[in-house]
Amino acid sequence: MGSPVLRREHLLRKPLPAAKPDPPPPQAAPTDRQEAMDWQFAFERSEVMRAFQQELLVSIGHELRNPLSSQMGSLQLVLSDLCDSPEEEREYLQSAKEAVERLIKLLEEYTRLARHDLPIQPLRPEPTRLRPLLQDVYSLTRLQAQDQGIRYEWPALQPTSAFEVPLLPDSLTVWADPHGLVQALLGVCRWGIRTLRYGSMALHLYSTPEEGRLCLEWNLEGRCHVPVQTEGCAVWRVSERLLRDMGGYLELCESGIYRVGIKVTLRLAQ
Repeated sequence: MGSPVLRREHLLRKPLPAAKPDPPPPQAAPTDRQEAMDWQFAFERSEVMRAFQQELLVSIGHELRNPLSSQMGSLQLVLSDLCDSPEEEREYLQSAKEAVERLIKLLEEYTRLARHDLPIQPLRPEPTRLRPLLQDVYSLTRLQAQDQGIRYEWPALQPTSAFEVPLLPDSLTVWADPHGLVQALLGVCRWGIRTLRYGSMALHLYSTPEEGRLCLEWNLEGRCHVPVQTEGCAVWRVSERLLRDMGGYLELCESGIYRVGIKVTLRLAQ
């Protein structure tokens, strides 16, 4: 049996286990206030979209009622044998046929709009073509302007003459989240339509003194609801926050009883 001293020396020579590396510092977690603010903003976005969809459904109902009423009136005359001649009967039947064709076109357009999905999700900005996006915004808001008797003119998209070139080229791209930008611009248009009692709302496009920026400006001319306010308006607040988070901004550049200017500035994709 070995000496206790030797056994003790043998234990002292035994290598010590390697020290474990220090764990990485924990990531800074968002505060409760930040999380609450994000959830509140998501809730506001969903509520604004829900209200817009309700208004769109009401406008679609009004738009469909006219061709249906025209069709029913023409057919009722024929079925009641109130026509003075076969030619007059054919005229009413032709009128009913044209009303049906208009109705089919409207249903096709509204079916396309119904498929338009705007998910409430975190923004992911990317190079986005502006022209098709603006065309969707125009289609989704045109009926509401029409129901209110507002002339809805977007010269940047629709030249007044067949020989004019659109001011907005198809290749122009901006740095934005597509869904977020559509929702922001829907809110701007909806706010403008609700601000006007009657008159016109026209979209103009121009470059800004700031390099890499593009400006969209809606001019509202006519009689406005007064006072013109943005503070406390959920539609304006959501649009302003969405644009700011994508590197742009929204401002009321002119405000009065007979004229209001809304300016949206966007970042161009480099």
